[in-house]
Amino acid sequence: MDIGMFLVPFRLPQTSLKDGYDWDMQVIRWADEFGLSEVWVAEHSTMRWEPVCSPELYLAAALAQTKQIKLCTGANVPAHHNPVALAHRLMQLDHMCQGRLIVGLGAGAYPSDHKIHGNSNPPEKMAEAVDIMRKIWETKGPFKYEGKYWQFEIPEYDPVQQGPFFEPFQQPGPPLAMAGLSPASRTLTEAGRNGYLPMSFNVGREYLAGHWYRYMQGAEAAGHQADRNQWRVAHNILVADTDEEAIDLAVNGAMGQTYREWLLPGYERGGFLPVMVPELGKVTAADIDIEYLAREKWLVGSPDTVIKKLQRDLDASGGFGTLIHFAFDYMDQREQYRRHFELLGTEVIPRIKGLKHKTETLAELKRPADVKD
Repeated sequence: MDIGMFLVPFRLPQTSLKDGYDWDMQVIRWADEFGLSEVWVAEHSTMRWEPVCSPELYLAAALAQTKQIKLCTGANVPAHHNPVALAHRLMQLDHMCQGRLIVGLGAGAYPSDHKIHGNSNPPEKMAEAVDIMRKIWETKGPFKYEGKYWQFEIPEYDPVQQGPFFEPFQQPGPPLAMAGLSPASRTLTEAGRNGYLPMSFNVGREYLAGHWYRYMQGAEAAGHQADRNQWRVAHNILVADTDEEAIDLAVNGAMGQTYREWLLPGYERGGFLPVMVPELGKVTAADIDIEYLAREKWLVGSPDTVIKKLQRDLDASGGFGTLIHFAFDYMDQREQYRRHFELLGTEVIPRIKGLKHKTETLAELKRPADVKD
């Protein structure tokens, strides 16, 4: 197993954009220094709490400041771009990264983002945009494309200008990934069908087994070999020397503020609170105690406690390969947050590094209760 990081980023309202970008680069440097495997950067255009509209710019900046960590868009929203231009930007970044790039794909989660980009049919438009990107990466020679949303032509090679010439560094293209959030996510079925790397957002560990089942359904239907060790699960992790120090940092620091002011109200609006805390019954965002989440739902505590809590997720899911933890704006508690990365790298990762998981066939898996055809 490995541990990676996800920079949505969750930008506190009191943090300026410039200070936030500088902080994110420092967090990426710590992740690289202490041996985290990968960093994912999201894409949104209209969210003050999540203010990155170009993950490629972030990753290009991070590339110059890191040595080994994989750099991942999490995710690009191809329908919000000219996919020909996006495909070429990512090919250029792939050469700059020399094998460290992973490209996440998403339809976009927020209606305001769709509106600002004039995207009235996100799933259909995304499918066409991804098809275009893959054609550009994988097709040799000239071709014409006539689609519903885009039309273009790749011309013949010109020996004077020596182009068109771009192709990806990684063949036939950088690894592609797709994430699921909802119980029994159909998005993960699509990821399996296309052979993409799967990522699950662990809103509730009770639904992780359903995510893997859906992914395997898609993979086996398309003749792909699913591998649990390629499965990423995004979660909240915060490590300190003692449990109480970690709980205090989570509840009274940036993680707690982000949940109180942004994520819990958002989950309530989207109907996800029953997924997050099914044991609490019908609740509102205001009813949920952050300390309860830190103690019972999140991977918060000393290294021993975090590993013990992680085992619950592994038991519930059947096992996954990389734990992706969300980063937060702990600028006012800088040394405690640096220590979090140090403990991840020196205490947690060495104890889980050799853990690998067996992948069953779909027929060998018990169908989870939330998966219904």
